[in-house]
This record gives sequence, structure tokens and C-alpha cells, in this order.
Amino acid sequence: MNLTDLLVHEMVVDWGQSRRVVASRHGETVFECVVRPAQGLWYVTECLPQRDDPATTDHLVRVLGYLKEQGIGDVIVLHPEFWDVGGTDCGRIVPMWLRLDADMIASFERVLPVGYAVEPFSGDLPGEPHDLSVFAELTSNQYGPIIPEASLRIVADGSTRGAIAVTEDRGVPLVGHLVVEPAERGGGLGRTLLVRGMLGLANAGYVDCRLNVMADNFAARRLYRSIGFVQDRATLRASRVTS
Repeated sequence: MNLTDLLVHEMVVDWGQSRRVVASRHGETVFECVVRPAQGLWYVTECLPQRDDPATTDHLVRVLGYLKEQGIGDVIVLHPEFWDVGGTDCGRIVPMWLRLDADMIASFERVLPVGYAVEPFSGDLPGEPHDLSVFAELTSNQYGPIIPEASLRIVADGSTRGAIAVTEDRGVPLVGHLVVEPAERGGGLGRTLLVRGMLGLANAGYVDCRLNVMADNFAARRLYRSIGFVQDRATLRASRVTS
């Protein structure tokens, strides 16, 4: 495949530092993806077209070369499992989707323990340093603005026991992070946060919601499926490519 006739250019996305990178040939788009910073790295996501064709992988390689020219040489690529992009395997990711049927979602709600209350999302957040780092990224507009109706905390005895952050990522709600303190897990707090968050989206007029979850995080996948999330696209592989 001769890649010299490919023209690669980028278009700035409406928010944050995310960019849409497009590769074209003779004026026709043949490949595109989104490049965004996160946790000190750059992520290449939403690669299109997703088909089992060596030419498509070649186009991605050309885009990675272009990014290197721009000073972005250490990236994590989220790509279909059947693409061989080299690099280090960082795991498999399951994309999931939920239709926001408020009546159905409400049927999954459970009563919180006495003394526990759902409150608006704030700077008082639970979790390990990694969780706090993810929340900080979500509130910095990298994945679109926080949706206040869906971003919530559960508080008891003056401390936050769990939280969910949902952003509007290019017009579509995205569950960015959900965490419950270890001592509280198994008590239904995660389900309450998820149900209340999805009801908040429905009440705000959204029609669906998306999320990405690691394939080996079975507890999270069971939780999401339990309120109606389904896998709506092929499982992706994350590969770290350093050039």
C-alpha cells in the first residue's frame, strides 16, 4: 500500500484538547479517528471504518506517523481486535449502550440505608488516587461538560461513600466514572448511583447513554447489564504504541 498519496490533517473538536484526525485520498475521506489527552497520555479512539482490511490498518499507521510529527509519539489506540497495530496490549474494552426508558430504569431503584442520601456531584469525592485523577479529567472538559442532573454522590455521616460522573461527549451522555468506597461495596450504592444518574439523564431530555468498561471488570459489567446496558459494538483492544 502506497501511503504517500494520503493527506492527513486534523480538525479541532468543539471542546477540550480533543482533535478529529482525518486521512483522505484524492479528496475522499478513507480513515478518521479522535485523538484526546488523558492521564498523561494521548488516546486514539473512534477509528473508522472498522473493517477487517489491511488497508485500514495502514491508514492508522500513517495517522500515527503524523501524530509523531506533531510531537505525539506515545499513544494508546482503541481499535477492533482484528487489527494488528503492534505495541503493548493494555486489555480489552467493552462499549455499552442504554436506551433511557425512565419507567423501566426506575423499576431498578432500591431504598438507601438509613442515614444515606444522594447529593449533587462536588469536589468531595471518594476513591483511590487513580479515581480522583479520572474525576479531575472528567471535570476539566476533556470529555465534554459534566451533566449535573446525572453526576451525583452518596453521602453518609458527612463523607462521600460513592460517586458517578456523566459527561456530554460530543452530544451523547457518557458514564465517565463510577466508584464506591471498598467498605460500602455490595450494598447497592453503585446501583443507586447508576439508576439515579440515568433517571437524571432521562428527565433532562436525553434519549440514550454510553459507557466503556474493561472486559475483565465482571462486577461492573454485571451492574451495567442489570439495569439494561447492552454491548452495542464489537469489543475493542487497547494497544500502547510508542514511536
